[in-house]
Amino acid sequence: MLEQTRRLQGDVLVIGTGAAGCRAAIEASEYGASVILVCKGVFGKSGTTNLAGVVYDAAVGHADPADSPATQFEDTVVYGRFLGNQDLVRVFTFEAIKTVYDLDRYGMEWWKTEDGRFRQLTSPGLRRPRGLYNDEETGKKLQQALVREVLRPTRRNIEIVEDLFISDLVTVDGRVTGAVGIDIKSGDLVVLEARHVILATGGLGMMFGITDMEAGSTGEGISMAFRAGADLIDMEMHQFFPTAFVYPESLRGIAVHSSALWVLGLKLYNAQGERFMEQYFPEEKENVPRDILSRRIFLEIAEGRGTEHGGVWLDTRDIPNFDAIRKERPRTYLWKERFLKTERFEVAPTYHYTLGGIRIDVWGRTTVPGLYAAGECASGVHGANRIAGNALPDCMAFGMVAGRHAALHPGPRLPVRNDSVDRVRSRVLALLEGDGPPAQEVTRHLRGIMYRDVGIVRSGESLQRARAAIRALRHEAQRMHTPAAPSPTFGLLRAVETEAMAELAEVIVESAVLRTESRGAHYRTDYPEADNARWLRNVVARRTPDGVALDTIPVAFPYLRPEETTLDVRSARL
Repeated sequence: MLEQTRRLQGDVLVIGTGAAGCRAAIEASEYGASVILVCKGVFGKSGTTNLAGVVYDAAVGHADPADSPATQFEDTVVYGRFLGNQDLVRVFTFEAIKTVYDLDRYGMEWWKTEDGRFRQLTSPGLRRPRGLYNDEETGKKLQQALVREVLRPTRRNIEIVEDLFISDLVTVDGRVTGAVGIDIKSGDLVVLEARHVILATGGLGMMFGITDMEAGSTGEGISMAFRAGADLIDMEMHQFFPTAFVYPESLRGIAVHSSALWVLGLKLYNAQGERFMEQYFPEEKENVPRDILSRRIFLEIAEGRGTEHGGVWLDTRDIPNFDAIRKERPRTYLWKERFLKTERFEVAPTYHYTLGGIRIDVWGRTTVPGLYAAGECASGVHGANRIAGNALPDCMAFGMVAGRHAALHPGPRLPVRNDSVDRVRSRVLALLEGDGPPAQEVTRHLRGIMYRDVGIVRSGESLQRARAAIRALRHEAQRMHTPAAPSPTFGLLRAVETEAMAELAEVIVESAVLRTESRGAHYRTDYPEADNARWLRNVVARRTPDGVALDTIPVAFPYLRPEETTLDVRSARL
């Protein structure tokens, strides 16, 4: 195990095969680059894109001709509480339209009107109906279209490598020149050399105790970039979806898509039978923005009024036409009959989207030469909160621009030296020699800390408690035991993921401690208001020999200042 068996070369190495990774590979190949496309599972099957929900926001203006990229830009900036990088948002909103027609050309099955125009839905945070869709399978159909395009017989310059877990980026004189991965089946090392590397590895939902992300969302791309010297930005920002099953265990973390049902009679009750949202919002009740609803549910549970399994009751009994709705949306509401025999369910907020991540510019370049990032592992578009439907077009837009820029600006191809491979081997082998707790136990402990103390509701006290616990946990991670079952390679990969998550947890906590205000997804009970005078700033994290170093940089307003918008976002002050 961990013997070097292969050495692959290409112009562009893309790590990750969801929407951002596939689109980056397609674009780079269009401009003549040879591409290595790496997946840590089965190509087209693994990753979060397949799980994505209904809408894909792009201002094509078919449902409402008054919609425009400028309108989507303002919606995105304001809903992100003015923390987003406006240059990135501008690229995103204008390129999103092109990505729609690209996907149409790839065979994406958009729902259209009889005259061939795109059907578009509205979502919370949108002033116009903007969400293109394919019923309940938008993400799945999008992934299938991208896979078909990558595999098109005439596209011969993309080499797909499956079942390869990339553990480390390799740098030479401060430039990323490739990566080293572990073959999941054999446990051997694979060396990949490239002029440019594009990270499209997704988010880090598995760091939190309840998440609707797939099991591979462990943040290793963000961790690799951090270890290679790249800046991370706004790592205190994480979005939660308000309602997900907490029981039965087989459904834990699966989101209950409730947004459209609040006005139809869906209600929330605590364990005492009180409709608690009515107490805080007598007019809107449950029909408030996601961030507010998530906080209220979390606080209800934290203050001792939760259900037996740590949730609140989601009650469907007063929805008069629920059976008709279920028939129209069987994939979304099939659980009602298939899994449960009751009309009310125990739910709690679930980790939904990673807002912070790798700092990039308008071409997807990180702060390390030769390294790009796109999709959920990158940060800057969504600011302190994300509008529903903006995730997939973000992946597509920045996958496209990163792939194009990497192909058109070829850097030197520097060989990955054997001593670099030996350092990776030594680092990974050390994880096999521990005599401490098993990696799964360390991970379970970490996820509990992050959800409880660094999740939806934070305070100085909870963050200090998390800081001490994570420091102790990182010490435990250095000596954690790697079980041989179900295979030595499986245990080793879990240990590598756990080590990466523990380091990122420290970055998240330190960033949250530093931001002494509440803004969007970052809510502190000891600083419950937004502080525009001091905190219209991004938190930047860098890795140093002494640990995490934090800095802040002012948000630039080249196109829209806070006092210039006419939008009224109910939770903007939060």
